[in-house]
Amino acid sequence: MRPRSPERARVLVPGTSRRERVTRVAAAVLTTVICLLFLWHVLLYLDGSRWRMPIALYTVVVSTYVLSRFLLGALYRPPSDAGHEPHVAIVVPAYNEGAAVARTIHACLAVDYPAEKVELVVVDDGSEDDTWERMEAAAALHPPGAVTLVDLGHNQGKRAAMAAGIRATEAEVLVFVDSDSVPSPGAVRQIVQGLADERVAAVSGITHVRNAYTNALTAMQMARYFVSFQLLKAAESVVGAVTCCSGCFSAYRRSAVMEVLDGWEHQRFLGAECTHGDDRALTNQLLRRGWRALYDSSAEAWTDAPATYRKFFRQQLRWKKSWFREGLILLTHSWRTHPVAFPFILAGTMAGLLSPLVLLLNLSQPAVTGTLPLVYLLGLFLVSMAYALYYRAMRDDGLWLYAFVGTYFYIAFCFQLWWAILRVRDASWGTRDLPGERAATRTGEQTTTEEVRA
Repeated sequence: MRPRSPERARVLVPGTSRRERVTRVAAAVLTTVICLLFLWHVLLYLDGSRWRMPIALYTVVVSTYVLSRFLLGALYRPPSDAGHEPHVAIVVPAYNEGAAVARTIHACLAVDYPAEKVELVVVDDGSEDDTWERMEAAAALHPPGAVTLVDLGHNQGKRAAMAAGIRATEAEVLVFVDSDSVPSPGAVRQIVQGLADERVAAVSGITHVRNAYTNALTAMQMARYFVSFQLLKAAESVVGAVTCCSGCFSAYRRSAVMEVLDGWEHQRFLGAECTHGDDRALTNQLLRRGWRALYDSSAEAWTDAPATYRKFFRQQLRWKKSWFREGLILLTHSWRTHPVAFPFILAGTMAGLLSPLVLLLNLSQPAVTGTLPLVYLLGLFLVSMAYALYYRAMRDDGLWLYAFVGTYFYIAFCFQLWWAILRVRDASWGTRDLPGERAATRTGEQTTTEEVRA
């Protein structure tokens, strides 16, 4: 295993006391025990005829999928430092982010990367607040030419803003950063290392929730994001098929993006323009052409998650729409473009689509049969505990119980997926329609099937 840098050790696995080391080892051992229980559960079903029952088959598929995430995640290693130092353009699309965009500009220009090899392009997507004025004021604090400002004049959507930023530079590598996000000083240098492999077109960094301690909702999102990146994206990275490189902080090979730029920018689904899910759609377009997509756990960024349930549920509705759309598209080509990853993609997609129905059947079981859905509840408990213990083994920030509770919380509103499917042609951003409120955090589309691992 490659040794962790002091910075990474502090952030991902903080704590050096003997008690902390013992706690981390115990959590890792218990996580392994739960994984063995998953394996036993699967073998028990496969050994008989019960697996032919629809719910039993679902249980086998989900248990196998969860187990595969832990097994592949154990094999994951971040891209090594290849000394790769290409010309980089950091592209920041902004809409009504006046309060945050200046902080993002300063953070992007403070990265540990040769000044002559990095440029910053900030695009104002027709903001209705003081975003443009704050962009100009922040740019004026840096040397002339350090920041390229682009004003779209009127709101055209995040894809149009990103595309304008892409066309404003000739840099070899495009690093996308959301306007309310901040990369760590060493993040850009690290995230480009994966692109030293000429087969790789995209690399996703890891996003932490900066306002994790605001309330229970942000704490659950912090736990969910960490598990989503550090376990689920890590497993996808092992087979070279990360299905969504986060819009919050990801790097792309410009030559690969140019191959799909027009199709991605003007994508339509069922006759409707696609405005949401820009990160998932761009990653999908590249995977469709046979490119590899990786995850780098040592390339870190921070963002603010929605702190109110209204914004959170609107955000999740938007993410579910794009997950459904891009999930179907991914299935049409991944069997050919990424055959090793295809079984996992299929299992995850089917589990996500069926999860509301399975939850409904189990909730109605007491009324229909007079019995409790003990197998389902036990499986849900094991999944929740596995995620919580994994989180505790990796981090000592006091939030590991939120990984446990958060699993139940996310599953509780999985029925929202049906509403998202019914409204999949609705291209409205959702959170942007709230007068007087800043757009909800656009942290990148985390996999919806992460909510339904039971």
